[in-house]
Amino acid sequence: MQYEIVSKLGGDDQVGLRLKCDQPSQAEDIQRLLRQEGFKVSRLMSSNQSGYTHFVYVTATEINLGNIMPKIKASLETVPSVDNVKVAVKSIAENSPNQPNFKSWQKQFIQVVKQLNSDSPRPTSSVQEIDPTRLQQQIAAGKITEIEERLLQQANINDSNALRTLIALYHRTNKIEEIVELGKAKRSEILALPTSGRLVEQLVTAHLQHYQQTNNQESLRAATLIAQEFLPELERLRQANSVRKLLHQTLTPQEPLPTVEGASLPLSERLTQLLEIEPAERITQLESLKQKYPKATNVILALAESYAVTDNTEKAIKLYQSVPIETEEVKIHYGKLLLNSDRPQEVIDLIPDSEDISPALAGLRGAALYRIGQESQALSFLEKAWQANNRSIEILLPLARLWASHQNLEQAAVAYQDLLETSANTLTIEDYLYVAEIADGGGFGDISDEEVVSYYERCLNCGWNNLRRLPTSKQAELLKRRFSLRTQLNDIDKLINAYADWLEWLTNENRFEELAEVLAKLRSQVQERKINLRQQFELIEIIEPFISALPQLRLLLINDYQNIAFAEIEEALRYKRPEEVFFKDLIRALLFLDSRLAQEVHEFRKQYYAQAASVEVKSFPEDDTTTETFDLSSLRLALVGGHEATRREVIRELTESYSLENTVEVAPSSEAYVDRSTVQNKINNCDLIAVITGYMGHDLSKIVSELKKDGVLIGEVLPLSCRGKSGVVREILNWWIGR
Repeated sequence: MQYEIVSKLGGDDQVGLRLKCDQPSQAEDIQRLLRQEGFKVSRLMSSNQSGYTHFVYVTATEINLGNIMPKIKASLETVPSVDNVKVAVKSIAENSPNQPNFKSWQKQFIQVVKQLNSDSPRPTSSVQEIDPTRLQQQIAAGKITEIEERLLQQANINDSNALRTLIALYHRTNKIEEIVELGKAKRSEILALPTSGRLVEQLVTAHLQHYQQTNNQESLRAATLIAQEFLPELERLRQANSVRKLLHQTLTPQEPLPTVEGASLPLSERLTQLLEIEPAERITQLESLKQKYPKATNVILALAESYAVTDNTEKAIKLYQSVPIETEEVKIHYGKLLLNSDRPQEVIDLIPDSEDISPALAGLRGAALYRIGQESQALSFLEKAWQANNRSIEILLPLARLWASHQNLEQAAVAYQDLLETSANTLTIEDYLYVAEIADGGGFGDISDEEVVSYYERCLNCGWNNLRRLPTSKQAELLKRRFSLRTQLNDIDKLINAYADWLEWLTNENRFEELAEVLAKLRSQVQERKINLRQQFELIEIIEPFISALPQLRLLLINDYQNIAFAEIEEALRYKRPEEVFFKDLIRALLFLDSRLAQEVHEFRKQYYAQAASVEVKSFPEDDTTTETFDLSSLRLALVGGHEATRREVIRELTESYSLENTVEVAPSSEAYVDRSTVQNKINNCDLIAVITGYMGHDLSKIVSELKKDGVLIGEVLPLSCRGKSGVVREILNWWIGR
């Protein structure tokens, strides 16, 4: 056994402890021994760090923990570990010469099920360190056997997240028979998983492929039953089309869709068959069935659900109200519709509080109470549903938010992990910020800084309109923490983006003192040669348009521009090369801000070159009249995003120097309202759509990307890496040259 104490992880009073154990029971023994010594120890987690298998947080100082670990290590060497279950799980790596046959795997799997389910525990859920979002990374690292063994053990103590991840593992490694066998052994647990189109597609695809390979009718029936169980909820989540299409293409595409006329099947089977038809198309048949069976509750519910998912809410509500007997099933369906129609008070009236209220109804009442601001009352109802393994989105979302706001990060992490997997499109920027803070605080286990910062960047991907909904203090924390992590990771391209967003936000908020600190940090990184002079200039140029609103910024920019110019002259001479292309733009920017200082640079350059007799003095950019010109009069240009002053100066430069005649401006959402149709009408006939990227224009960039993907734009979309005037002009000209 090996260990590492990591003081930077965990809360203020915690340290992280990474373990390298030969078997899971050894890690459990360490956790137990630490608790016996009086330490508060978190749950046991898997470690993603190379060379380590497990990870825990310990409430202790680094010194205290360091003093006790040798004693614990010695105890492990003298006291043998006890394994309750020992299963030799073979590798599932493809093309392995020692790959076991399926019968061997099946026998081992059944042994695990019998032993671990003997006491029939209540289903649980935990944060899955090997969750589907990071699964491919673990597979690529060659940890398939280790992952499978760990997930099998967790899934068979009814851990729902582990079960879902195990299905994803088998799907990605093309283990069809294992998924089929898992479906037999864990059918009820699988049907209780949070509904998602991806999960159902994986299950149905595996069963259909098994049927096609073996002609096993049981696999075909299982595929149909799984689809039918999940389809109603998938329709409500707008994720049913792919599963329905899968059934139509794979089963009997030569047969017509089921109809009511002339059908001799029992009513329940007819309703089940109708699930395979698009909701809008089956309404007519369901209306016919309702006329024939006016008091059949299942017909009324099926028709109400079809109207609900086709956004005919009022008809659906009238149908629910017409049900002769108000059963719990009716209340659940009706309550979800009312919640999704933003009518929480009606849900509270529909589901009164009582001692014997069921978990499902308690969850809906809790969600409604949360909607009207009764958070303290809502929590107990939502937790009752959670404890009964109810994972519907109506319950998960408010519960995750409440746990996060109460700093119950471990529980919130579990709920949010379910939501990220099944219903990410329902999460708001506030949710993504909670998720980022949970990841940063260790709620998702011992994950890397790269993974942590990716959660912060999901917040920025929500776009400026959403970002500005956050309190200003939260916006600042988000951008600053992302910048700090990117600085630590030292990925320069991504660090440049973090710099750009942070500088732009600080300038936009008139935070001059903090802005000066960040510019000083930028200078130091240039001196350390982590960032080059061109990158420094392009970053500073982004905030130049804000000088009118923040006059004290002028002096900072002048000094930085002049220092960049001096440094570039010295480097060019040292390496006997001409100044880089950006140098001319730099001098023009300095001329605009202070022509006197630009002249100083001119004189410095002449003197500096004169001192080096071996180097010929080249003409100064402001006197250079030989600049290559291009005729852009035939170009129809759309300039999308960026600061208003930047767009104005780019268009002026291209018009005056390069004869550009046809331009369209599309302002970001920070300046004006944007929607798909407005953007499309403006840029539809342009030859080049140049997109100035950045967090303030992310929603606009997304609209342009979707329009291009849908094939409605005739022009080329050019995402610009620069946000300042000269960089934008340079990239557009480079595109023109290379077109």
